[in-house]
Amino acid sequence: MESEVTAPDFQIQQRVLEPMLVGGIRMTGSYCDCGKGFSRLGRRLGRHIAGKPLCLFYDREYRDGDANFEPCMPLGRHVEAEGISVRELPGGRCLSLMHLGPYDRLRQSYERMHNYVQEHGCQVQLPTREVYHKGPGMIFKGNPNKYLTEIQFPLAD
Repeated sequence: MESEVTAPDFQIQQRVLEPMLVGGIRMTGSYCDCGKGFSRLGRRLGRHIAGKPLCLFYDREYRDGDANFEPCMPLGRHVEAEGISVRELPGGRCLSLMHLGPYDRLRQSYERMHNYVQEHGCQVQLPTREVYHKGPGMIFKGNPNKYLTEIQFPLAD
């Protein structure tokens, strides 16, 4: 039984992100609305998707009901799709933490990240990111206790 939200061997790390071409839909609402954005992206971008889905977050703090976020899909090449912003996300240094478990428990992993930022005097650049390495599929929900989400905080140089 997995009782911990973040596995003990998952540590906050610094890593370098490569620039990435993405297609995204900017939204305002509840975090659970991300799924609607991912569905639209999947229908419109389909065969052009080239990687794990991710979501960008434009708020510095948790927002209940009026969050500013952007579900995104990595793309293999530039495509035009109505209602979708296609652009390159910049690369650079980031803090990264893997979270194992349901999305409704991500808050505890975010607290670890925020504490690390405060303790080490890091300057975080918005938007922050979540990369969904393992989550619900298009047809089956899967086991939320096995969802694997990477939280990324881009760092100012």
